[in-house]
Amino acid sequence: MTTPVEYTIEKSANGYFIVKVGEGVAGYVSEDVEHPGLWVIEDADGHLMGRHHDRENGAAFLATWFGAEVQNWS
Repeated sequence: MTTPVEYTIEKSANGYFIVKVGEGVAGYVSEDVEHPGLWVIEDADGHLMGRHHDRENGAAFLATWFGAEVQNWS
């Protein structure tokens, strides 16, 4: 069973939501202008990770992905 990763979401000036795990940036979530009702999910480097219909679930995905990446580097 996977333990949920704690994260925060901060709104930026450009309309993006920054997903952070601790002090690290896990990625960004923004409204998809081409597909209303979806949220674009990007990693911290701006690479497209996917789209989701729920901002919170997209942020949780990024946080979990970020947590897994950090553990792989340890």
